Amino acid sequence: MPLERVVEFRIAAPVDALPDLIFYLGKTGIAMFEERPQRLARPRDPEIQQGVRKLDEILSIFSQYYQPNIVTLPREPLARLLDRALNEIAPLFEETKKYAQELQALRQKLQLSAALNQLRNYRFPKTDALDNFIVIPGKYTQELINLSRDLGAAFISVGDVAILSIAKEKSKLLVSTLSKLGLEPLRPEDLANLDDPDYLRNKIDSLYNQIRDKIYNYRKFIDFIYTLRYTLSIIIDTFNKSAISEGEETGHLFTSLSAEIGRLKSEFHTLSTIKEVLAELKASGTDRIKLPDGLALYAEVEDGSAAAKIAVGNREAYLARDGLRGIKIPRQYLDDIASSLKVVEETLNSIERSLRNREGELKSLEEIYREYSVYGDGDWQAHKDIGTVIFYVKEGDVGAVDAALTELVKALSVKLDIVRNIRYKYFQNVPARRRPTLERFPTPVRQIVNKIAYMYGVPSASEISPSALVAVLFPIFFGWMFGDLGHGLLLFLFGLWLYKSLFGGKYKDWGVIWMVTGVFSMFFGGVVYGEFFGFPLSYFGVGWDGLIHMFQPIVSPQMGTAVETEGIFADLLAALLFGYIIMAGSFSLKIANFVLEGEKDMALGIGIPILLIYVSAGMIVLALLKPILPMPPLMADALNLPWTYTLIAAIVLLVAGAAALTAKYRGHEEKPPIGLEMAVGLVEGIFGGLANVPSFARLMILILMHGIFTKLSMGWALAVAESGNIAGAVAIAVLFNILIAVGEGFMSLVQSLRLTFYETLSKFYEGRGRLFTPLVLP
Repeated sequence: MPLERVVEFRIAAPVDALPDLIFYLGKTGIAMFEERPQRLARPRDPEIQQGVRKLDEILSIFSQYYQPNIVTLPREPLARLLDRALNEIAPLFEETKKYAQELQALRQKLQLSAALNQLRNYRFPKTDALDNFIVIPGKYTQELINLSRDLGAAFISVGDVAILSIAKEKSKLLVSTLSKLGLEPLRPEDLANLDDPDYLRNKIDSLYNQIRDKIYNYRKFIDFIYTLRYTLSIIIDTFNKSAISEGEETGHLFTSLSAEIGRLKSEFHTLSTIKEVLAELKASGTDRIKLPDGLALYAEVEDGSAAAKIAVGNREAYLARDGLRGIKIPRQYLDDIASSLKVVEETLNSIERSLRNREGELKSLEEIYREYSVYGDGDWQAHKDIGTVIFYVKEGDVGAVDAALTELVKALSVKLDIVRNIRYKYFQNVPARRRPTLERFPTPVRQIVNKIAYMYGVPSASEISPSALVAVLFPIFFGWMFGDLGHGLLLFLFGLWLYKSLFGGKYKDWGVIWMVTGVFSMFFGGVVYGEFFGFPLSYFGVGWDGLIHMFQPIVSPQMGTAVETEGIFADLLAALLFGYIIMAGSFSLKIANFVLEGEKDMALGIGIPILLIYVSAGMIVLALLKPILPMPPLMADALNLPWTYTLIAAIVLLVAGAAALTAKYRGHEEKPPIGLEMAVGLVEGIFGGLANVPSFARLMILILMHGIFTKLSMGWALAVAESGNIAGAVAIAVLFNILIAVGEGFMSLVQSLRLTFYETLSKFYEGRGRLFTPLVLP
């Protein structure tokens, strides 16, 4: 398995220096940052985050007139880059902002002018008793209609404009009400003062072009600002996900949890002491105690001289005035001692569970803190306002990280008092559960792994990677079911087109995959089946018709109906045996994964019996098929062995192994999931042999369907050609071969994924790892 070692860096620095640290490392493009565990606290927001809002305001103006691009940023302190951006762009921003406001005002005028332009020749009612108003109601049309009705005004709608005619004595009330709705009424004489819409459009276009040209002259610097804003968003997101507080934020988690534990312990001690007294009272036959007002019964007191000591069974209690410092037994507890004792015992059990949970949480928090913290000393004040980030790099890139850190320290030399607080160290032995997966494969294996194997899941460092296995099995499965020299060639050419030209090479990885599967389809079609678009190769003068003859090598209109039963059974046997061996290897890899995880006892007690169960069940299935499949003599002899008894013995071994493991780990807080592994393994072992092995028959079934469809299509085309209709024959051949290629290709893809994922990987592979994906900043 081509895994490369990774190195873990832990760096602690002042919170405001962490964004610069992330930026400098992101510029190298070699560091993958670890996400902060949910239990640990995030530091406060860094000061650089305030600059993001300023950049947003600037870009909100410029983006209306220019679409910025991502450019390369210099590796300098972020505060310096931000100051440069804000200072140098300030004059242009203020000027653009002023122009933008002017442009917005012109657009509002244009909207008003265009709406009212239709009223220039409108004849308004002229009378001394009425006032006429023009209103653009917008979303307040219904409110305006209701208002007109209430005030007795005439309402006339002209397009998007409303004309109101109202008695003069009610004009002020109408204007006042409209202003409350945010509507500005106009009078008919105001129409003469409105600018012509065409004039306003020309003025808007002129001003817009003027702003755009001015901004375009500063496009390089706007690109710089846009890139800085984009980069800061990634940095802040990385900070929020990865930065761990070494100071008060994390300290608060510990102090609050410790305080909760202390409170629970105090409650537990108090109730335990009360329980002892109540138990002694019950044992002495006392059902209830009636105390005079002002007196109380204490289990413990701080000042014994102020209380009368009394004997309660085998322990002492105190009778004294109410209000002393100590553990007082509540008066209601003494009214029914037996019932109160039961309540106290139940409460104690609940507190004890809560206490164990909180202590477990504190222990877990301490372990996580020591694992992720640079200091791990719990001195929150000494590390106040300090944060830690953890990241991984390839072992060969450690020197580049050291160089970037050195450059960062030099760049922040004006803050030597802060830089001195930076602490960093690295470890080559990263814990397996946190180690990112680094797999390197050549083309085309890399494409198949990235697009196919990782679709199921990324291998973790503690399990065997199935990447190479998938890279081999997927094209074999596909080629087996789509084995035709002609169709394989078409698939290869399609992959080449996808790789080179289609969508600008955007899907070149899939192009490589289809080229590989096309090669395997051509191999199976040419070597195994001897088929070219449904024609046997002998039809073209080639003295070869394949290793397996599934169809009669006769070219005629009837050739699609003739199949070779012997060839079909031979291909079926090959498919079942291939699947049987592959799955046996999968169960064997399950055993290997147990060993890699340090669970050799699980490999012996669970893994090996499951493998024996599968082998036995599979042999039973193959033995049932022996009468119809052409079994080799040696294999036929092997099938005669008592596999049923072997299966029963393997099940007994599995149950015994699980029982022994359960006894071994009894009392351990951390133990493997023995019962789950046994149950799942038993089902997978039995059904793997009884059901999954026959499932590989689909390798033969799909190629059988493919061959029949191609021969029927080409037979029909030949029949049409013999009638003299060459064009029709070509059309039939082309159309139906395209349909076959698309339909059978899709089915082969789906079934190849099923055989790869379900029948093979699910037997041993979990895929809970994560890929090494470095942060890359412009």
